[in-house]
Amino acid sequence: MDFNELLEYLDLEDASQFEYFESMADLLESEEYIEQEAMYQLFDGADSTMIMELLTDYFEDILEGLPENSGEIFSLLHQIKLSLTGLASQMDEEDMLRRFTDQFYRFQNWYSHESEVILTPEDGGRPFGHTVRDAITACRLERLGGEKYDYDFENALDYELDSYSMSFADLMGTEEEQPETIVFSPDDGEPGGIYDE
Repeated sequence: MDFNELLEYLDLEDASQFEYFESMADLLESEEYIEQEAMYQLFDGADSTMIMELLTDYFEDILEGLPENSGEIFSLLHQIKLSLTGLASQMDEEDMLRRFTDQFYRFQNWYSHESEVILTPEDGGRPFGHTVRDAITACRLERLGGEKYDYDFENALDYELDSYSMSFADLMGTEEEQPETIVFSPDDGEPGGIYDE
């Protein structure tokens, strides 16, 4: 979808109204592919501090929704959260806005369209694939009394994080006159296999 279609989808008159958790959730969980330039226009017109806060809230919500014993995917999503919020904190600069959009676009497509999690019903049914987004939804439904699954996130771990520099104060949410600079450059994992139904 293009920018005008994106505004309509999010029920916004303009990008400055992008300030609610539901809007961030709808953006990240969209069933339709969204043009990268549409995302850029949205973020360019939105408040950068609000974007950072909405991202923080959204990631905290999905991290709580993960099944038990999901340490590796929890760690990956936590690192993605730090990467995106770190970039968002600097996106008042045009080049950082573009970089943030690139990384957000890549995450959104991986999260809602390209990732693969293998769910195996505990009652002995046949395994099947879901995206990370849909696997988290299945886990939440399970806690409400829905069908129970074993979750295999191995294939979804093949996600290369962007390396970037940010101040330690930005990471910790504190202000320092001369913050120490740290660099996030996660080790690349081995690509996971593809489940063949």
